[in-house]
Order: sequence, then C-alpha cells, then structure tokens
Amino acid sequence: MPRKKLSRNAPCPCGSGKKYKHCCHGKDFDYLKDEQGTIYKSIPMSDEMGEVIEEQEQYFIEKFGREPAPGDNLFFDMPPVEHAEHAIVEAMKKAGMDPALIFAFEKTGLLVTEDNEHLISDMDRAEWDAAVLEYRAKHGDESEEDDENEWF
Repeated sequence: MPRKKLSRNAPCPCGSGKKYKHCCHGKDFDYLKDEQGTIYKSIPMSDEMGEVIEEQEQYFIEKFGREPAPGDNLFFDMPPVEHAEHAIVEAMKKAGMDPALIFAFEKTGLLVTEDNEHLISDMDRAEWDAAVLEYRAKHGDESEEDDENEWF
C-alpha cells in the first residue's frame, strides 16, 4: 500500500497539538500516511541495520524454509520484551548510569542520547525530560550535571 508524506499543515502525529511543520517536521524522520489515513513514523535505516535485517531474513529462511511474509516476526527468536528491558536496566545499573535516566527509560521506554535525539519527537522528548525531572524531584537529586542531564 503506497504511503505519502504527511502535509506540513496537518496536526503533528506526536500529539503535541502543534502543526507538523512547527513540531516534528525537519527532524531525521518522516511521518507517512497511507490511503486509509493510517499514519506511520518512517526512520531511515543505517547500513549496519540493513545488514542485520538481511542476516535475520536469511536466518528466517533457514529456520522456516520460506521468505518472511507480512505479519511474520522477523526476529522470532528474541526473548520477550519484558526480559530484554529487565536486562537493559540491570546493565544500566551495573554501568553506574544516573538513576534518573534509568527511571526515565523504565517509564517511557526511550533512551535519549546525543546520537539519537534527532529521531525523537518533541512530545516523546518532553515525556523523557518530565520523567527525569520527576525522579529528581522525588529523590531530591539536584544533580549539577549539565542542564541537558539526559545524556549518558
């Protein structure tokens, strides 16, 4: 089903209430709309990720004897999301990450870094920042790290 770019004057799909052109337009991702009006977030794929996808497609073919079809889980052998999230949180703790960032990850499911900030909508970024501030307010953590204190 063909998809086209969202109109710049449309409400931003991130939920900010702003027009797309004044919110997420111009970031390193696009919102696309299909013929039924369903909106999708389109993030460019790195060469490295393309290679991972190709390898996983080959693994799928070896395992099931056919090409992946729409609706097939390409990463069929992965643990449940909850297990992966728990492992990530434990690794963050072992690495000594700022507990406010760990809390924000657990609350939002996001990991905001300097490297990926351009891929995050304004609304998601605001949710991340609010979670960091919530942790700091709750725990009296007035960290003197730089004002951006989301980076790790």
